[in-house]
Amino acid sequence: MPNLPFSLVTRCFRRSQFVRRWCSKVAFAAALVIAALPSSGRAGCDHSKSLTVAAVEVDPFAKGMREFTVGGGYFWSPVIATGGRPTLNYVQGDLALGWMLTSPSAPWGETCLRGNWELLLNAFGTGITEGPGGYLAGGRLLVRYNFVQPSACFVPFFQLGGGGLFNDVHRHQDQHLIGGEFEFTLVADLGVRYFFTPRCALVLAGDYEHISNAGTASRNLGVNAAGATIGVSCFF
Repeated sequence: MPNLPFSLVTRCFRRSQFVRRWCSKVAFAAALVIAALPSSGRAGCDHSKSLTVAAVEVDPFAKGMREFTVGGGYFWSPVIATGGRPTLNYVQGDLALGWMLTSPSAPWGETCLRGNWELLLNAFGTGITEGPGGYLAGGRLLVRYNFVQPSACFVPFFQLGGGGLFNDVHRHQDQHLIGGEFEFTLVADLGVRYFFTPRCALVLAGDYEHISNAGTASRNLGVNAAGATIGVSCFF
C-alpha cells in the first residue's frame, strides 16, 4: 500500500507527453543557468583560469591561440553615399579563422583599452534578396583588436579589412553599381563576444562594407552597405 501513490504518479507521468516535454525543457534551461553561474571551478568569467583542477589553464586570447567562427547576417544598401544607387540588399554567410598575434597587454595602463591583436582569414558568400544579380562571394584578410579585460564575459572588438569577390551583378547592364566580374571589398566592423564557456562565445557585430572595382570597369558607382551579423566562435 505505501507504494501505491508512487506507482500512480509514475504511470500518470509516463502517460502525459505534455509533462514530459515541459520537464525536459525546464531541465535544459536549468542546466544552462547553472552552467552560466560562477562555481568553485570558475571565478566569474575569468577565462585565464581552468574550470576544473584537471583543465589546462589557457587564455583564449593568448598569443598563438586560434579562433574559428561561423556566422551570418543581413546587409542593406545604399547607405552614406546614396545618390544614383539602387537598392542592393543581401543575406550573407561567413567563415573565419583567426590567429592571436599578441597576448593581452595594457600599453596605456590598466584601462578599457587593454587588449590584443588578431589576424583573420574570412570567406563569405551572399544571396541577393533585393536588387540586380543573385550572388556575391569571396574572401578577405582582417585585422582585429580585442578589448580584453580580466574576468570579463563580454569582449568587444573592432576590425578593418579588405579582399575581393566574384559576382553576377555585373551582367545586368542597366545598373552602374558593379561593372566587373571581380570587385574589391573593404569592411569596418564593431562587435562584441559573449563567452558562454571558456572556449566558446556568441559574436554580435555591426558592419559596414564597400564594394567597387577601383575604376577597372566603366561602371563603378560602388556598393555601400550596412549590416548586422551573429555567429559562434570556438577557441583552440
